[in-house]
Amino acid sequence: MRLCVNVFVGAVLCTAVWACAGGVEAQTATAFTNVTVIDGTSPNPRPDRTVVIRGNRIVAEGPAASTEVPENARVIDGRGKFLIPGLWDMHVHLAMPGGKQVLPLYIANGVTGVRDMAGDWATLTAWRRDIARGTVIGPRIVASGPYLEGGDVPIPHLLVKTPADAAPAVDSLIRLGVDFIKVHGQLTPESYYAIARAARARRIPFAGHVSRSVGAANASDSGQASIEHILSIPNACTPAESVSLAPRFTVQGALGRCSSADLSSLFDKLRRNGTRVVPTLTAQLEVARWPKRDLPGDSVQRYLPDSLKQYVAGIFPMVDSVPPDADVVGLELFDKRVAMAGALYRAGVIVMTGTDAPLRNSPPGFGLHEELLLLTKAGMTPFEVLRAATLEPARFLGLADSLGTIATGKVADLVLLSANPLVDIRNSSRTVFVISNGRIYSVRRDASGRLIDVK
Repeated sequence: MRLCVNVFVGAVLCTAVWACAGGVEAQTATAFTNVTVIDGTSPNPRPDRTVVIRGNRIVAEGPAASTEVPENARVIDGRGKFLIPGLWDMHVHLAMPGGKQVLPLYIANGVTGVRDMAGDWATLTAWRRDIARGTVIGPRIVASGPYLEGGDVPIPHLLVKTPADAAPAVDSLIRLGVDFIKVHGQLTPESYYAIARAARARRIPFAGHVSRSVGAANASDSGQASIEHILSIPNACTPAESVSLAPRFTVQGALGRCSSADLSSLFDKLRRNGTRVVPTLTAQLEVARWPKRDLPGDSVQRYLPDSLKQYVAGIFPMVDSVPPDADVVGLELFDKRVAMAGALYRAGVIVMTGTDAPLRNSPPGFGLHEELLLLTKAGMTPFEVLRAATLEPARFLGLADSLGTIATGKVADLVLLSANPLVDIRNSSRTVFVISNGRIYSVRRDASGRLIDVK
C-alpha cells in the first residue's frame, strides 16, 4: 500500500506515509541508531541511544551498544542528531477557511499535537477522524468545539447570558463529545461561576479567557484548568509606569494592565491550584507593534493559502484609532508580558506553549518555534521550554502515560532534529524527520533552512 496526499500550502507538499512507502509493511520496525535523546525527564541529554518503533509505539529505547535492532528494520542513522518528543501547540484555531490545507504545516514543524480552542465541531471531528486514518496529514487534535460566551461574536459559540443558561450549555457540549469546555471574556461573573459549577459537577475540564470582573485568582479557585493569554494577570509596574504605559487604544489592553501590587499571593494560588498559563506571546506581538506591520511571521506567509490570510486579516484588522506612536507603549507592555511569563514560571506556575494560530504572527506550526524563543527571552532555559511544549501538555491532558517523553511503550510521536535544541532553542525548528502516531515523514529544507516539502 502507498499513500501520497497532495496538499496546497503555497507550494505543493507531497506527503507520504513512510511506513507504507516502497512496499514496506506498516508494522515493519524503524530504528533510530546512535541518536541523542532529549525529553522532559532530565535536562541531561541521553547520547548514543537506539530507539525502535513498530506501528505507532516505541518498542525499545536504550544504549546503542546493547539495544537490539530488529532484523529487516529500516535503520536511520541518528549520529549527530537529536530526538525529542513531538511538540504541542496548546492554543490554536483550526477550522478556518483554508485550514485543512495547512494542517501538514504542523507536522512539518514537529507539532504533532494541538489543543483547538474554538471551532466548528463537525469539521474538527471529521478532520480528527481522517488524520487518525492517515487520509489527512495533520496533528492529533484535542478540542473544545464552540466556546461559551456572554455576547455575540463571529466565532462558533453558545450564548450564556444568564446563570440559568450555563448548565444546559455545558450539557449540550458534553453531548457533542467535546474534550473540554472553553469560557470567554464577555461572561458575567454570575454566569461564569454557574459554568464552573456545572463543569465541576460533570467532571469536565474548563479553560480559556478570564475577564477582569472575575479575576485570575477567582478563576483558579473555581477550577479553571488553564488561563489563556495571561488574561487578568496584571503586569508588574511602578506607579509611574501605570500612567505612562496606559493603553493607547482599546485592543492594546490585551497586553495587560499595570499594577504595583504584590502578585506573590496570586502566583502561590495558581501554583497550589495547579492552574496552567498559556501566554501566547507570539500572538500578542502583533498588537504590540501596531501601527507598524512587519512581524516575524511574515517570513512564512508564502506557505498559507490566500483564503486563510484574508480571513485572518478580517478577524484582526488594523483599527483606525491607533496613534502613530502607539508601538512605543505597545512594545514596552509586550516586554512586561514576556517578563510576566518568566515570573509565573519561576514562582512554580506551570507554563505551556501556545500560539493562537493562525494569526498573522502565529502561522500554523511555524509560530510555535517563535513562542519557544520568546519563552527563553522570559528566562526559561531551552530544556524548560521544551518541557513546556512536550511533557507538561501531556500531563495536563492526562496523556503522560503515552505521550510527552521517549520511552518504551510510549506512542511514537517524535521529532528528529539536525542540531541540539538545548544549545539554541531555535534548533527546535531544524526538523529532519517527524514521526506522528507511528507515521514517519521526511522534511526537506533548502540551504537557508526554508521548508521545501514533507514526504
